[in-house]
Amino acid sequence: MSVRCRTPRAAAALVAASVLLSSLAHAQFGGSGFGPSGGPGGFGGGLPGGGGTGRSGPAKPKKKSNEPETHAASGASDEVVSPGAEPTLPAEPLAIPKSVENRIGSDAALDDPEVGRGPETSRHFYGLYYAERSGDYHFHTLFPLWFERKQPSLEDPTKTDRASLYGGFFYDRRSATHSDDILFPLFWNLRSPTSRTTVVGPFVNRRAPGETDNWFAPLYFTGTRPHGGYTVIPPLLTSLHSDEKGGFNLIGPAFCTWTGGATCDTRTATNIDLGIAPFYFHGQTEESSYDLVPPLLHYHADDSKAESWIDVWGPVIRRHTEKRDALHILPLYYSLWGENERHTTLLPFFHYGHTPTSSLFINPLYYLSKDDTDGTTFITWGYAQHRGRTKLDMITPLYWHYQDPDVGLDEQLLFPFLYSKTSPRETNQAFFPFWGHFERYGMSETTFITPLFMHQKDLRGWSTNLLPIAFFGRDGTDTHTVIAPVFFDFASTSSRATIGFPIYWRFSDDESVAQVVANTYYHEKHVTHGLDWEFHFFPLFSYGETPSGSWWNVLYGLAGYTRRGENVQVRTLWIPINVHGSL
Repeated sequence: MSVRCRTPRAAAALVAASVLLSSLAHAQFGGSGFGPSGGPGGFGGGLPGGGGTGRSGPAKPKKKSNEPETHAASGASDEVVSPGAEPTLPAEPLAIPKSVENRIGSDAALDDPEVGRGPETSRHFYGLYYAERSGDYHFHTLFPLWFERKQPSLEDPTKTDRASLYGGFFYDRRSATHSDDILFPLFWNLRSPTSRTTVVGPFVNRRAPGETDNWFAPLYFTGTRPHGGYTVIPPLLTSLHSDEKGGFNLIGPAFCTWTGGATCDTRTATNIDLGIAPFYFHGQTEESSYDLVPPLLHYHADDSKAESWIDVWGPVIRRHTEKRDALHILPLYYSLWGENERHTTLLPFFHYGHTPTSSLFINPLYYLSKDDTDGTTFITWGYAQHRGRTKLDMITPLYWHYQDPDVGLDEQLLFPFLYSKTSPRETNQAFFPFWGHFERYGMSETTFITPLFMHQKDLRGWSTNLLPIAFFGRDGTDTHTVIAPVFFDFASTSSRATIGFPIYWRFSDDESVAQVVANTYYHEKHVTHGLDWEFHFFPLFSYGETPSGSWWNVLYGLAGYTRRGENVQVRTLWIPINVHGSL
């Protein structure tokens, strides 16, 4: 049966299956070996170029004898385009030629069924046999025993790119850049112009320019690179790696990591850390180094830049800096020394230290400190003394006497009863809790006798209190008088409130007055044209006047009279009667 079709994408299911198998085989083994870096798994950077194509780009056409030499820089040609003959852009400047488009992408494009296809496609079916031809592209299959695809090699179209699959187990491919044989899953042999990768069961061997890899998975992995290599032996807990920057080695509990050298060598590496955990650790840089031996409680570090070092052997610590040295034997002995100074401590017996300007001695009996600037301090059980710019005497924790001659201050305390403080600006004296006098000259003065009586005066006024009954005082223009709970008087320049509880109440301000005396009430208020006032004698009689009239009532209106201007109203038996006008 023969079929001709001008639609290449109308391939049958067998075609899709064959293309898928060949593409998977190439993408898995034909591009860059195994793993993301070209090696199976990526140990030591993997195996780059394991099955690479070896393409180096399109060949550069030879220059004709009459063509000028061209350069990367603009205007570097030997010929100059004459005015009016400038080149013009093509109609579609962004269009990608088919030859260039075929070279863009991954190596899987070599198995693209579109490569080499012509404008027409012919297909033939003979039972399980299927054949397809489209230009230089050929595909044959005797399903499911045999598949074969042929098309021009992308790198060299004059050579054929052929891939075959036999029985689903054996795959081979030949092209300008590929020579692959795979007997799945036991044998793999992938070759390119620059590299070869062979896999036989657990054994892997790869060769490329400047690179090698030899694996026997999962027991042994090794490889070389132009600037280093790797070796990994999992059963021995061994991992060795190196490159142009440095490396890392691990052999069981032993390790070494370094930079700036080809090997783990303290003489060539610029930064190195090594050891056998947990017994020994060493590290060094261009300026410092250290050693740590945990079983011996030993640590040593050296910093040449800071001109310092430290050495620890168990409880013994020896340290050196640019300014000081130290020797400590923990936890009892401590010693520091430097130029013209020394500090020594032997617990719990004494501490002694001195500098050119001071000294300090401490023991269980007393404390003695001398300083050329601060003076001398002596402290012992129940007594303390300081002599310098200021003076302090302490007898037991209860009596303190402090003096500051520079400001004329003298302060004494006999806790908790007596307190005295005098200076050129104040004097404070107290005998708690019965008497106290606190004065700040020319500003304030306070005296209290027992917690109940207190008299105070300052620049704004005065106050005298006899708690909790009587309070008198003035604050600026405000005054207050309180004799609780019967009399209260608060006055200012604009108002006053007076209460003689319970029969007298008077409240006044600049506008009005309200007053209650027993059963009488008086109220007056300044209005626009005069004074509005009223008087009540409860419950018998009330009388009031306004700028426009007056009024009176007997028994809240049993009889009454009101006049507002020309309007007059009388009340009889609480009934209002308009006599003239209307209110």
